[in-house]
Amino acid sequence: MIRSLPFLLLSLLLVVGLSGKETLPASWEEAGEAYKNKKYTVAFDLYQGLIDEGHVSPSLYYNMGNVCYRQNKLGLAILYYEKALKLAPRDQEIKGNLALAKSQQADQIDPLPPFFLDRWRHGLQSLFSANTWSILGMLCLWIGVGGLILWILGKERGQRKWGFIAGVSLLLLSLLPFYLSASRAQFEQNSGTAILLDVEYGLRSAPEEGSKVLAPLHQGVKLVIIDRIGEWLKVKLEDGEQGWLPEKSLGMI
Repeated sequence: MIRSLPFLLLSLLLVVGLSGKETLPASWEEAGEAYKNKKYTVAFDLYQGLIDEGHVSPSLYYNMGNVCYRQNKLGLAILYYEKALKLAPRDQEIKGNLALAKSQQADQIDPLPPFFLDRWRHGLQSLFSANTWSILGMLCLWIGVGGLILWILGKERGQRKWGFIAGVSLLLLSLLPFYLSASRAQFEQNSGTAILLDVEYGLRSAPEEGSKVLAPLHQGVKLVIIDRIGEWLKVKLEDGEQGWLPEKSLGMI
């Protein structure tokens, strides 16, 4: 039984990975052909149609980012690369194109280093999807229950000892993948970040058009949403500066 556990785990991870792949309609192929033929407006409309229909995938967002980049829509390109990276955080091709697009921004903001616990948590949760982390948590939970059953029903003292140790350890360990699953799902649903889409807009000191401009911002700037008043959002730049922007000027990641 114990020897078969690695095989069972790998099989479950494979099933979860395959089940997460989405089948896209014929317009997906049409959009790809339009992009290859440099018909970027046609490709944009086709990909936008897929997004409006509710399709979600890293490939879709990545391709949309490429189309926007070719159309010199830098803010939209960065937005869709960020959306793709949110779903596939370890994809090097997405990271490379995002870095290329960001290098062309008018605003080069030096980000503050993240708190080390946040960095570790984000690194862990990005290893697997929310479903995969949930599967791992269930495996730890049920194997832990099996260990406690062995502790209760085992005939030999050694079996009972190791059953107790394994049972308690795995039950406690199961809390981590369940937490990472919930954290990953919440992040995918709402990352709490946005991209400025307007070519240029001033960061305001208050949630109104006539308030003082704290800093001029340009398309592609990444922001953290920290508050909302009506149609205005209080945002924080990657260097820590805070201010207000209208929601209509932003694209949510």
